[in-house]
Amino acid sequence: MSVSRNGMHGWPSGKLGNVVSYMLNGQLVHRTVGKQGKPSLKQKANHQSMAVITRFLGHFNGYLSNGFELEARGTIRNQHNLAVSCNKKNALQGNYPNISIDYAKVQLSKGTLKNPENLRMEKVEGGLQITWDPSYQSGEGSQYDDCLQLAIYFPKSRTQKVELNFSKRELGTAFLPLEPEKLEGSMEVYLFLSAANHDSVSDTVYLGNLNGAFVNPEIIKKGAANEEVQAEELRTKARYEQVSVQYKAQMKLKPEDRISAKAFRNLEREYLVLANRFGSMPTKSG
Repeated sequence: MSVSRNGMHGWPSGKLGNVVSYMLNGQLVHRTVGKQGKPSLKQKANHQSMAVITRFLGHFNGYLSNGFELEARGTIRNQHNLAVSCNKKNALQGNYPNISIDYAKVQLSKGTLKNPENLRMEKVEGGLQITWDPSYQSGEGSQYDDCLQLAIYFPKSRTQKVELNFSKRELGTAFLPLEPEKLEGSMEVYLFLSAANHDSVSDTVYLGNLNGAFVNPEIIKKGAANEEVQAEELRTKARYEQVSVQYKAQMKLKPEDRISAKAFRNLEREYLVLANRFGSMPTKSG
């Protein structure tokens, strides 16, 4: 049931037919509801894309709140919505059902603040050392007290490490202690800067991968299975082409000149099954 707020000239709230109305961030929103039919391949790909992105970004909720907060101001969208939209469009790779994150294209912040130059990272004893050019130009997109926001994703364990306000631009360096297991595992490293008064942020910088890209064994397994399926498909199609030639040659002959009746029936049966799969169905012989 839908309820009209502020009398007959007010806005509806609730469900009316297959339309649901509600207020979102001060604006009236309508959406339709109903049963969905069988999803198409494109819809399946879209569902998997959304699942992959939301699962990945779910590790960085607090980080995204800082990174997309300014972008979300004045809109009906929140930080997570904006991050999903941005990364679903730009940070995915592969085709359904093997869609995955393209780590180099991930954006965990969006803004106009200038990022530092000469950013570098390296493994050192006990952790990760990050350095950059500490220079800044007041009034031109940078300040001495701009804060470094660091995020690391560990694909193998599907965990993350986030350090907010980790260092300041003027220091030019930051050290992150890491356990040996983390330090030696695959990691994807990101950072952005935010102004000390929180009135601006920078775009995300992908510092890169350490210890090599992690390849999920499940993806390898699926890939091997897909290769075997494709190989089997090629073998079967080659068999169809062979049987097709044999069957059509027999059909040009008079029945009495063909191979034995039993052998012909077996040939015809196999040909009809394969033709139904790869070609147009012929008229069956009398």
